[in-house]
This record gives sequence, C-alpha cells and structure tokens, in this order.
Amino acid sequence: MNLSWTLRILRGPMRPFLVGKVLHRLREIVETRRALNRMPTALSEGRSVRSNIVPLPSAQWFAVNGNAVLSFARRMRSGRVEAYNVGRWVVGADDPAEVDVRSVHELSRMHHWCAYALAAHLDRENRDAWCELLEREIRTFTTSYPISSSVHWQFPMGTGIRLHSMLVAWDWARRSGWESPDGDRLVAAAAIDHALLTAAQRESRGGLSTSHYAANLLGILAAGCYITGHPKVERWKKLATHELCREIMRQILPDGMANEGSTGYHRQVTDTFVHAMMICKGANGKLPLSSEQHRRLALAVERCRQLIDLGMPLIGDNDDGLSMKLAGFAPDMSYLFDVSSRLGLTTSGDTLDPSMPDFGLYTIGDGRIQCALRNGPVGQFGKGGHAHNDQNSVVVRVDGEPLIVDPGSAVYTSNLSTRNAQRSVSCHSTMWWAGREQAEYPAGEQGLFWLLDDMLERHVAKTETSISARVTHRLLGLHERTLLLDEGMLKGHDRCTTASNIPVETVFVFDHRARVRMISSRAVELATSGTTVILEWSGGEGRIEPVEVSQRFAETLLAQCLRIDGSELSWTIRHSGT
Repeated sequence: MNLSWTLRILRGPMRPFLVGKVLHRLREIVETRRALNRMPTALSEGRSVRSNIVPLPSAQWFAVNGNAVLSFARRMRSGRVEAYNVGRWVVGADDPAEVDVRSVHELSRMHHWCAYALAAHLDRENRDAWCELLEREIRTFTTSYPISSSVHWQFPMGTGIRLHSMLVAWDWARRSGWESPDGDRLVAAAAIDHALLTAAQRESRGGLSTSHYAANLLGILAAGCYITGHPKVERWKKLATHELCREIMRQILPDGMANEGSTGYHRQVTDTFVHAMMICKGANGKLPLSSEQHRRLALAVERCRQLIDLGMPLIGDNDDGLSMKLAGFAPDMSYLFDVSSRLGLTTSGDTLDPSMPDFGLYTIGDGRIQCALRNGPVGQFGKGGHAHNDQNSVVVRVDGEPLIVDPGSAVYTSNLSTRNAQRSVSCHSTMWWAGREQAEYPAGEQGLFWLLDDMLERHVAKTETSISARVTHRLLGLHERTLLLDEGMLKGHDRCTTASNIPVETVFVFDHRARVRMISSRAVELATSGTTVILEWSGGEGRIEPVEVSQRFAETLLAQCLRIDGSELSWTIRHSGT
C-alpha cells in the first residue's frame, strides 16, 4: 500500500482505532507466544467436558430437516464435500489445492461434526459408529494439523467456530447415551488448545471489530462453559460474555442489520450471537442481555426473516458463512430460527419497518413486484471490507422470481480480477460513470478488503410506493434514481449530473435463469418458468453482454446484463401483455 493510500486510511476510518490497534497487536504477540509455549495440552484425568448445555434441535426441526442431516453426515463420512469448489476431502488429508483460501476456511470449521452427533440420534442402530467416527475425526485433526504450521489454525475466526462445533457435537453425542472417558480427556485438551490460541489472537482490532471477533468470542465462551478443571475457564467465560453483550450493540445497527455492508454477513453475525446466547442460557439458566440488547438481537433475527421474504438479496460479499450448519454447507437459517424461538428472541408482534436505513436497504413492493434499493454506508466502521460498489443499485423480483440481481461473490483472494469485478459498480444494476468506481480501494492484494466511501454523500427519501435516492461523488457528480410502483408497474428514472465529459452508463444484471430477448432497440423481454416481463426504456440504445454471477461463494455462473449509454434514462418493468 503506497504512502498516499496509507495516509488517506489513517486520516479516515483508521483514525479512531489507531492506538487500540497498536495495543491490540502488542497484546496478541505476547499472548500468542505464551499460548504456543503451553501447547499441546496434555491429557489429564482432572479435566472433563460438561454436557446438557446446548439442547438438541426441536422435534419440529428434526421432522423437517432430519433426512438432510443424515445425508450431510453420510456425505462427509465418505469424503464427498461437493461445495466451495471442493469435490472430495476428509479430515487428516492435505488441504484442497487450487481453491480460494476461504474454501479451506469453511472446511476447517468442522460443521459436519455436529451432523455426526445428530446422526447418532436419528440413526439409533448405528449410534456407536457415528459417535466413534466423531471421536476419531477429532483425534485425527489434532494429530494431522500442527498448531504452528497448519492453515486450519491461521484464522482465529475459524478456530473459534471449530471450538464451538466440537464442544456442542460432543455434548450431543454423549446425550445419545454413548460414553467415552478417553474421548472426554481428548476433547478437553483439544478445546483448551483452541481456547488458548483464540483468546490470544482474538480479533478485536482495537475496536474495529467485526463478525470475526464475534466468532472468536463464541468459541471462547463455549470453552469457558463446557470445560472443567482448567484455571482459565472462568476468565474465558467472563471475558466472552461481557464482550458478546457489548458487541451486539456495536455490530448490530439500530435498524437491526449488521455493520458489515453485507446481507450475508448480517446472517452470519446474527447466527453467531444467537448461538452464543444459547450457551449462556444452557450454562447459567438465563440470558445475560439487557432489555435493549435483547431487543436489538431479536430485531436482527427478524431482519433475517425479512431478507428471506425478499429472496435474500446478495448485498455485499456473500460467502455463505454461518456459525452452525447442520444439514449441509448451504446457509440454511432454519436452525437459527429454532434456537431463537426457544430463547424468546422475538419482536413481540411489533410491525417491522420494511426498510433498513442504517444499513442502507430500502424496499417497495406490491403483490407481484418486489424491489430493493441499496444506498448506505460501506460498514465495518468505514473500512468497507465486505461491501460492494452498489450505491443506488436495485434487485427486483416479479412473481417470486429473481430477475434483476446482485452479482454476488465467487472469490476473495485467489483471483484479484474476479474479486474486484464482482464488487465493481459496473457489475451492479445502477447508473454511473463508465470506468469509474463509487468507493475506492488500494491496488493489489492489500485492497481486497477495503472500500473507502469518504468521497460519497448519500440521501434517500421513501414513501410506501416510491424511493428517491441520491449519491454524490465529490469529483464525478450526482446520480439521482427515482423508483415508483404504479398501476402494477415499476417505473424508474435515472440522471447523472456532472461537469465532466466522462461517459455514463446504466446496467441491469439479470438472473442466470432468466431468458433474455431483445425485442427492440429499447426493450428487453425477461422470461422465467414463472413469469414474463418487459423492461423498456427511453434514452440510448441498449446492448446485451455476458456477465458472471455467483449465487454461492466459489460458484460462478454465466448470466447476461443490459448496458445502456446516456446520462438520463426513464425505464419501466411491466408484465408482458399489460
């Protein structure tokens, strides 16, 4: 990162956190050295793992998801990952090659250990085999992946999630009636190693904390509540409980959305906090939350439901992460809702505002058309690590079918050009100056998780049927977008005002399943199995071009987009035949 970028960052989002980051780094260096000197933890008769802390999923959840759990457990037992661009892998094998490190990161969380434990309840005839498989894989992990050199230990977030997965899985396995004293000592020692390293490397970043830090705390909390016979367990429990309650108010905005500039990360942050509260409730019999913390977390859960109703628009990075996945690698939220209902995390029937102004997502819709517009901060206290250049971009569903979409995220670090293309304004459905970005980032690998919006100003006005949004770039000019639902149609108007002669274009990115047909120089037909609409406009002539979209991380699909030149445009989406 060159000097000018360093100074810009230090004057901007880093300035409030500078001293804290320096102190955090010094603490991390000292505590990591101490932790590594104590590892590996020897097996001891004086330690054990508590049980009956996290309850099993509800009977209703099992009835709906039991077969998927068994399928996931059997697939992972045989080494068939079939996700994240990884075909086959088993615990103890070399890490998959030629994949994004995020894919290895996902495997290292060991979500499937909880699936093994649940399989022991679902497949009672083979209970012992499932539980012994769980113990064997935990033992294999501890002997195959050295703490000081394996990629599985390089991400404190993954270490924390794996620690939580291991302890909950062991709890559930023992609850099936199966016992293994040797396994208890193994899991206790492995959990202590995980907790020592995660606590030493916890990613508070001087207050610039994100979902990473919440995941660290989840693992530390699990160790503090499950492990007995170690002198640090009470300190871990106290530290994690205090920090988690504080982070709920820092990471979840007043409108209930997470401070990451990403709907996918909102899902993950909410999942992490909810499962942490389940451990607190199981260990202590009550939640440690104040009334406002409880309300904020309940609102975050309800926002997850709302996002599902909107078709889960992929605003910002979408890496499909969750703290617990019991039925496969897809980010299914049914278990999150199962747990949150037991904890009483509901908004008490309060009417939920359909828009999310602190996050920057505004919605309008009728019985057939749903539209969401993104206009808001980049998140992460101004760092914008998981946000995209998506100001004033829209996603549109008609009759429940996605038609205009966000491109998603296929990679993080393995392909710089793909990473930057998918977060570029040129791949989002908005109007902007061609070849220019809205928020900027340093070149090269160092810029992959930055997005500085210090050159932008935003404003949104909304009614029940309309949205008027502005984005002003200090050097480029003003983009105004107006959306109106009227007589069963979505009407849009875009205008860029500027003193420069840089050409302007409008982009509409279409879902990969949509059949796209130009029916005139200013009209496109979009058809799916469930609906057919016409997108027509007045202004410049349009052209159809290929574009890559990613519904899931590490998955790239070929789709089409419409590009229209010109600084002012009126457009309409209507059902075919109307």
